[in-house]
Amino acid sequence: MNQFIQHLQIRHKLIIIIMSTVIFTLLLVGSVLIVSERYSARESMIDKLMMVSSIIADRSTAALSFDDQKVALEVLSALDHESSVVLGCIYDNSQALFAAHARTLTVPPASDLSISERAFKNGLSGCPATPLQNGHRFWENNFELYQTILLEGEPIGTVYIRATLDELNERLMQFILFVASMTLFAGIAAWFLASKQQEIISRPILDLAKFARKISIEADYTARLPPGANDEIGTLNRSFNDMLEQIYQRQRARDIAEIALSEREQDLHVTLNSIGDAVIVTDLNGKITRMNPVAEQLTGWSFEEAQTQSLKTVFPIIDATTRKPIDTPIEKVISTGETVFLSSHTTLIAKDGTELQIADSAAPIRNRENSILGLILVFNDVTEQYHLREAAAKSERDLQAIMNNSPAAIYVIDNRGYFSFINQQFEKFFHIRRKDVAGKMLTDVFPENVAEIMHKNNTHVLSTKQPMETEELIVQADMLHTYASIKFPLFNDENDAYAVCSISTDTTEKRQQEEQLRRSQKMDALGKLTGGIAHDYNNLLGIIMGYAELLDSQLKDKPRLTKYAQDITRAAKRGSALTQKLLAFTRHKSSDTSQVDINKLLKEQQLMLEKTLTARITLVLDLEQNLWLTQIDSGDLEDAIINLSINASHAIEGNGQLTLRTHNEQLNTLDAQLQQLSAGDYVLLSITDTGKGMDENTREKIFDPFFSTKGERGTGLGLSQVYGFIKRSKGQIKVYSEPGQGSRFALYFPRSLETATTVKTADTVNNRLNLQGNETLLVVDDEPALVELADNILSAYGYQVLSANSAKQALSILRKTHIDLMISDVIMPAVDGYQLVAQVQEEYPHIKIQIASGFADDRHNITANNSLHQNMLYKPYTSNTLLVHVRDLLDTPPSLTEKKVITHDSPLNDTASALPGRRNRNNRHSKDASNPASSAGGGNAERTILIMDDEVDVQDLLTLNLNKLGYSTITASNSDEAIAHYQKSLQDNQVINGVILDLNIPGSIGGSEVATKIRELHAEAVIIVSSGDSASPEMQDFQDYGFDGALEKTFNREKIKQLFDRVLK
Repeated sequence: MNQFIQHLQIRHKLIIIIMSTVIFTLLLVGSVLIVSERYSARESMIDKLMMVSSIIADRSTAALSFDDQKVALEVLSALDHESSVVLGCIYDNSQALFAAHARTLTVPPASDLSISERAFKNGLSGCPATPLQNGHRFWENNFELYQTILLEGEPIGTVYIRATLDELNERLMQFILFVASMTLFAGIAAWFLASKQQEIISRPILDLAKFARKISIEADYTARLPPGANDEIGTLNRSFNDMLEQIYQRQRARDIAEIALSEREQDLHVTLNSIGDAVIVTDLNGKITRMNPVAEQLTGWSFEEAQTQSLKTVFPIIDATTRKPIDTPIEKVISTGETVFLSSHTTLIAKDGTELQIADSAAPIRNRENSILGLILVFNDVTEQYHLREAAAKSERDLQAIMNNSPAAIYVIDNRGYFSFINQQFEKFFHIRRKDVAGKMLTDVFPENVAEIMHKNNTHVLSTKQPMETEELIVQADMLHTYASIKFPLFNDENDAYAVCSISTDTTEKRQQEEQLRRSQKMDALGKLTGGIAHDYNNLLGIIMGYAELLDSQLKDKPRLTKYAQDITRAAKRGSALTQKLLAFTRHKSSDTSQVDINKLLKEQQLMLEKTLTARITLVLDLEQNLWLTQIDSGDLEDAIINLSINASHAIEGNGQLTLRTHNEQLNTLDAQLQQLSAGDYVLLSITDTGKGMDENTREKIFDPFFSTKGERGTGLGLSQVYGFIKRSKGQIKVYSEPGQGSRFALYFPRSLETATTVKTADTVNNRLNLQGNETLLVVDDEPALVELADNILSAYGYQVLSANSAKQALSILRKTHIDLMISDVIMPAVDGYQLVAQVQEEYPHIKIQIASGFADDRHNITANNSLHQNMLYKPYTSNTLLVHVRDLLDTPPSLTEKKVITHDSPLNDTASALPGRRNRNNRHSKDASNPASSAGGGNAERTILIMDDEVDVQDLLTLNLNKLGYSTITASNSDEAIAHYQKSLQDNQVINGVILDLNIPGSIGGSEVATKIRELHAEAVIIVSSGDSASPEMQDFQDYGFDGALEKTFNREKIKQLFDRVLK
């Protein structure tokens, strides 16, 4: 409807407006009149019927008083004069219906029916069953009125009147028709008047519209309308004339501007084509509107081809690193209105597929109103610079990676003393982040004394402009660390030192390992010294004890001489105990270990320790309940406790306290590494004194053999023995001490989880009832007195005894005589006991063997049959111990004693050449004939290897491994021997297939020089370098030094096999 009216002509709109206004006004007035008339009619009806009800009420008082219904009905019949009343009812005081009258029916009283029954029967049920209080209401098409009947002010009943509204409604309808007809007449009159009057307004407007159409068609902006009157139409005409004037002026200005714009366009075209960078201009939709020749050249598109194309089509770009497409910057520039710079890794793909590295920027084009009209993109070819930048970035990344992945801590401090760089390892070592170190000095990171030394070193480097190497000690959370530092100056373009770079490597662990190795080498040296002495001493004691026991057994009738023999025996046993202590330096594991409860041992030793410490020193035992057991030598532990306690008493001046504390320790991987142990469960025994303590220099040396702080009062072996015992027990000992603060020794022993087993005691072993025998025994020892002693003891118990002083004699006897058991010493000239055992077990497997020794070095323990070593008969031994060992072996079934023995070769002299298949040092060729590998080696059996090494053990182990692989060997201890052997082999036409040369030989030329001389003799010689220093240049780059291979002195047979398979292939 609204749309229809909007499209009507203005005159029709004016008629509709006028007509609508008139009709609406008339309808509004008529509605008001109708409502007013209806209200007045109803009020008139209410007043009239209330007056009637009052009359009825007054006349009904007598009927109600005398209960005369007939009178009441007559009173109600008066309602017939009111045409609107249709029903009248009278109720008594009890609100019961007393009389009722309708316009068409009257209910007479009857004696046999009640009023209500007659009313119901005659259909007058319209009377309400119960009257309401005074009042009236309009209800549907009826009017109801209730009037109380009063008698002397007291209610005696109620009158009810009902009237119909038909007459009132009929009269109201007639009034409505009158109002409608008057409205219609007025509307017709209004339409006639509006049709005439609208021309006054519409005609000037239509004339203006016609004029406007003419201006639009002819574009004659000089034409003008008459000014008109001073009304709105005149104002409109004048405004229209003003608009035409403005349009005319604007047209003139536009013409002038177009001329100027054309001139500027020409200038812009020239300028754009003169720019050295590529330029592309787009509109708001990203369509290209301008493009200079440089852009055409780089993109491969001409402007004619690119015009109206999208920027994405002409300017496709990708990320040079990820090769993923990059969105053109137009969306971001248009949306944000900001200049956008693309990343430095942007690649432009030209139309022909050529890829160019570009640097570009995009900016919005704005008009004077700051509105964005489009985008201008400026870019240039930076491919060459990009490659240079990438190379520099890679170099920087590589340098950063080297710095961060270096195992050393690297840091740079400027000439003012401030940190300017640290690497990741520095962060890890000293727990400071790179971002936090900026602006800090050495004193902010390190303790003042350490920082002062480091600053002094840095200052020296800056002043001398020379690098320096130094060691720096730094206390960290776990311990004191040693750093090997290389410091060098950094120079600027003017050759001025502006900073110091330090590369610091944590050598703490290496120093500890070196210290342990040094200590171990000292212990080994001491062990070899004491072991050799103990061996000879044990032989002497064995002779003394043996003959003393024989004297004791044969002098029963001479008590005085028997006592002498027993005193000799006891003295010899004390000497034996002393040698056992000396031998502790040679053992790598305890020979008599058992499960020990350290708490129980400490309680047993408490009284003795208190007497040792005297009354001035208080002994405190702090023992943990339910302490774990440990597998150690209880005697060695007792000695260690006594030794440490005595040292503590010497360190305590005056009164003091010694505390022995036990504790169960569970060490995780980190804690175990700090203690140089394997992770697991340990029993910790700590011994703490309140003495004078030790400085760092003393702490580092206390376990060295012969180091003592007691001067001539001490031997310097006590703590060395403690250290050896701890290592044999696979534990660790730590020392914590400061001058004036006392000392604490922490002893860690591995927890023993083994189930306790029953072990034969000495009493059990020595209390055998029947030690007699009649078997044939062979006793082999290089000490004649010990041979004779064993012969006497065994012969006394019925055995047939043969003796030999060397392996050669023993083998000679074995070839001629049946032997049941052989007793052999370990350490003998030329051929030792284990080598003899190997030969015997190879040729005479039925013979049972007992090994005896006062000393057995590690070399034999490693290569020998473990069962023989476990059943070792240690010198000096008693006659009973010897007899028990012999009897036990002879009574053991053969299947339990026939053990396969690992062959161990040792150099033989000429007198030992009787040993078949054994290697003679002076023989040029040697191979293990008893080893099946010799024959199984296939072609290797015909090949010979020359070994040059100054260490006999190395010669033996290489020979052993090569023999197992089927090779024959020739050994030489120096360069002269090696060259002589090779010359002789060439003269005798006996080929040496390979040569193993030790890199360094004291007092002789080394492996490199020997290799040169051998190649002068035989250019095709196969030469292998051997060294324990695998990092040496000759080992790392052996081919550059004229070698065919390199062999580490690890004596791994598989590696030896692989090497010779390769070089002899």
